[in-house]
Amino acid sequence: MLTIFVRTVIIYILLIGTMRLMGKRQLGELEVSELVTTLLVSEIASLPIADQDIPVVYAVIPLVTILAFEIMLSMILVKCPALKNVVSARPTVLIRHGVLDQKEMRRIRISLDELISEIRQSGLATPEDVDYAILEQNGKISIIPKRAAQPPSARDLSLSPEEGGVIHALIEDGKINRYNLDLLNLSDDWLISYLKKEKTELKKIFFLGINDIGELYRIDMEDTR
Repeated sequence: MLTIFVRTVIIYILLIGTMRLMGKRQLGELEVSELVTTLLVSEIASLPIADQDIPVVYAVIPLVTILAFEIMLSMILVKCPALKNVVSARPTVLIRHGVLDQKEMRRIRISLDELISEIRQSGLATPEDVDYAILEQNGKISIIPKRAAQPPSARDLSLSPEEGGVIHALIEDGKINRYNLDLLNLSDDWLISYLKKEKTELKKIFFLGINDIGELYRIDMEDTR
């Protein structure tokens, strides 16, 4: 069992090193340690299932070890943020005030075509419209447009719109969402009163939602006859 424990630790450390060398763009949405944990857990968990000659305990020990490593690593990084750069990559500024950092782009192996594609997807036309482009730790690129390239906000127009919050589903596919109804302190009588006012029935409503200021959003059920 000690051999299994040592093997797991060695593979875990090697995978973290490998993923760090691969760079942030290959990681997608996961941190390095999270990706390594995902790969190891999925592989180890499948071993006793695929091969019945392998005892289940041979999978349990590595899985518990990995879980303990992940929890300890998270706690250590919270206490010592400086160590985060050892197991993960720090954010990288690719564009600063409309100027490309070609040295950083070469270092992290991202092409201009990739960067321009990300800029287009953010609704901007050229790098000159970008105030900052930052490659985050999870591999995504955050695009912050210059003020001149942003559409005017309510603040710019000296407006003070009321915050609507999020939509809470009250009816879904002709069925009442009891959780949200209770959460918003709305009664069945209120819902019945609404249906009568709109001259409709519960089964005819595909979706009914309400936001934080009481605005309703409704989609009627399609006629499938």
